Amino acid sequence: MKREVNVQAAANKFLAQMSGNLGAYMEACVHCGMCANACHFYEVTRDPKYTPAYKLFPMARAYKRSKPPLSWFGGAPKVTEEDLREWEELIFDSCTMCGRCTQVCPMGIDISSIVAASRQAFAAAGLGPEDLRMAAENVRDRGSPLGVTPSVLEDRIEWLEDEEEIDIPVDKDRAEVLLTVSSIELMKYPDSVVAMAKILNHAGVDWTLSSKGYEATNFGFLSGKPDIAKIGIERIVDAAESLHAKTVVIPECGHAFGVMRWAGANILGRPLPFEITHITEFLAALKKEGRLKLKPFADSITYHDPCQISRRGGAADAA
Repeated sequence: MKREVNVQAAANKFLAQMSGNLGAYMEACVHCGMCANACHFYEVTRDPKYTPAYKLFPMARAYKRSKPPLSWFGGAPKVTEEDLREWEELIFDSCTMCGRCTQVCPMGIDISSIVAASRQAFAAAGLGPEDLRMAAENVRDRGSPLGVTPSVLEDRIEWLEDEEEIDIPVDKDRAEVLLTVSSIELMKYPDSVVAMAKILNHAGVDWTLSSKGYEATNFGFLSGKPDIAKIGIERIVDAAESLHAKTVVIPECGHAFGVMRWAGANILGRPLPFEITHITEFLAALKKEGRLKLKPFADSITYHDPCQISRRGGAADAA
């Protein structure tokens, strides 16, 4: 059964986001197509519809309709339900918002930020993947996309402490570092949580988890639901502030890192009184300080950055 689509809600949302840099991006694209070869969806399919610049079109159409001189004559063609349904797959299923296209864009257009803003318009219209929407609602209603409530967190931590004979502090007041986790790690890949705990303990880090703000992933942001995105950010911020933590460490989840580090303060409308760092950055700092001794690795390795830790986070120096 087809979902009802509120086209006007999408159009209104598109226009509401035209302040600031997004309007400038709409004007800046020269349709050169250089972004195509930077996109893994285009690289695999060679289908022109996967050219990243093509994802600007829904917002660009709404923008041009409201902008002179076209607005003097009734504007550009309206955004239609057919347009939205055509672009739904491109905006949600064919973009990881990795940012590779922006790296090669001669005009410096941040296409992934336009995709993120466009998702809000699609969500306002009632569009977007059902499982993504449900994950976001789980974050709002149950604390995490996989339903990891505080009681589930407590049970899992108690089990891991007993099973691995390690100390995993929770709600330790004035710990310098607040470690966050993703629920998929906690429920399906607990070895990741154990590894982080062992390393932090070994390095003598004063750290803790929080029973109030533990979920790093932000499916509200991914699904175009800014109200839910804000809830996820507030939980972590409130936890860090209540524990007086100086640093919040984000686990492997790349979008969680980007949301907290680059969007968190903007979404909340105030500066964050602590540092946001990714677990790889934090471990690198411990190594540099001499608190972690690592064995040299002689073989060549490939560093894969789908989660933008380096591309957007500046976590690796240029070779």
